[in-house]
Amino acid sequence: MALKNVKSNKFTLKGMTLINPATSFDETNWEQLVPLLTSLRYLESQEDIVDSSGNFNFVNELPTPYSVLGGMALAATIPDGNQFSSILEFILGTAKLSTNEQMLAASADGFRLLAEYLPASVLETRVLQWLPVGTSVVNNVDRLTKLDVPTLVIAGNDDNMLPTKEEANRLGKLLPDCVKMEVSGAGHFVLDARVNLTEVLIDSHIDPLDIQKNSPPYDPVRDWKLPPDDVVRAVIEKRVNPTKKRASPVFFSTDGTTGQRRLGLSLVPTNDRPLLIVGNHQLFGQDLGMIISQLLEDRNIVARGLAHPTVAEGLLRGEQEVRTQRRRYEFGEDVRFEGDLFQMFGAVKVSPRNFFRLLQTNQTSLLFPGGVKEALHGKGDDYKLFWPEKTDFVRIAAKFNATIVPLSAIGAADSADIVADANELLNLPFGIGENLSNFSKSTVSARFDAKDDDETFIPPLAVPKPFPARHYFLFGRSFDTTLLDPNNKDECQRIYRGVKNEVEEGIDALLSARKDDPYALDGVKRSSYQRLFGKDPPTFPLSSLPKSRSSL
Repeated sequence: MALKNVKSNKFTLKGMTLINPATSFDETNWEQLVPLLTSLRYLESQEDIVDSSGNFNFVNELPTPYSVLGGMALAATIPDGNQFSSILEFILGTAKLSTNEQMLAASADGFRLLAEYLPASVLETRVLQWLPVGTSVVNNVDRLTKLDVPTLVIAGNDDNMLPTKEEANRLGKLLPDCVKMEVSGAGHFVLDARVNLTEVLIDSHIDPLDIQKNSPPYDPVRDWKLPPDDVVRAVIEKRVNPTKKRASPVFFSTDGTTGQRRLGLSLVPTNDRPLLIVGNHQLFGQDLGMIISQLLEDRNIVARGLAHPTVAEGLLRGEQEVRTQRRRYEFGEDVRFEGDLFQMFGAVKVSPRNFFRLLQTNQTSLLFPGGVKEALHGKGDDYKLFWPEKTDFVRIAAKFNATIVPLSAIGAADSADIVADANELLNLPFGIGENLSNFSKSTVSARFDAKDDDETFIPPLAVPKPFPARHYFLFGRSFDTTLLDPNNKDECQRIYRGVKNEVEEGIDALLSARKDDPYALDGVKRSSYQRLFGKDPPTFPLSSLPKSRSSL
């Protein structure tokens, strides 16, 4: 009707927004449930409900069965978990300030609202007459496939009233110019304080103010900004801190002049030049959140990761058949794909161009030269470096006078048992190995100078241990490239070997020093200490960690 009205009046329609649309009504059981609910009105007499003037008369009456059961049905289907918790918290808070009589009166008034604002006869008309006819007309496939208006479908992932998540996918496939936006953790009442609809519409492909039309495309290197403080705190609290609690990480840094170690990150250099942190990739890259959050919290260093194409482009979350919009800073506890969080915190696709531009714009970069081969390593390759021989990252760092900080990390490989690595999985019978091989070959390589099938992208089959090993991070002696000529291959090679040796020596030093930490591999003992004292247990003494032997 709206579209016909627009055409008849020759208006220009910029776009259309559907919020938890009822087009999925025919996939629900409401046509069977509503008659049962509305039939409860026959348990009350008309005289009890309406006075002689036709007004509702609830002053001295208890709520009707229709109001009570209908209210319970709405309470079970409309609010999501967060909203229900807020409502319950409000009710409990009110109960403390009210007498029993006041609470009963307030509850009765609340239950009466349904019969007052949505009488049974009105509900019956809407559900049994309007919605079936309306959805049958709107859901005409020929009509939908010809609707070329830019459309945004906003869907609450936890809608209990309608199958909204599935409907958003259906409409996204049928409508020619449709984008969906799923709101994590939201129910049928999706437009609460968590969703800024104005911001969503401005960011959408509808572009109501023509901002995108008149602006250059978004540049993930130059235009990215750290999320607001409340989002940063929420991500750290919900995603990083539980991992930290289990892994009890310990961070060390190194004096750039003397090579002495210090607990904490106070010796990680910061200046007016770009910073390049180069380290070993741990198993599955599960320590990235701890590294990034610790740098941010302790030193306000915003380290931007260089992510493998499968992470940056979302291959691991499955094939995207429907165009998807995300809110600027969306975080929910049900977000499963960690790549979304990495990108929210500044990760970009690893490529020579992105790496070059990060340093060019004076930003801090986090690089793991070993890439997939280290993150998905096989049996017996714990903490082994698989770095290429090329010195590209040193040469680019020298071009922009960047400071290179080696990073050594251990703990992840001791937190899981590898049952079968890539080589063993490739040899599996019944076509399993062949399918894995085809998948790996079709995966885009992270190295620009390598073919896709040169990189084996097959995660090992690993079983996590009940308690992870303690994680240790050592930021080694830094390398200043101010006086380094990027065209001097010999000098770049020397610095490259120095950085690699510093990482290897740091790994060996941590493995040796943790022998003096009684909580290193004993997760039960570590957990007991945390519960008893409310903090992480102490670690090995600094004397167990030798100073850096790298020569600058």
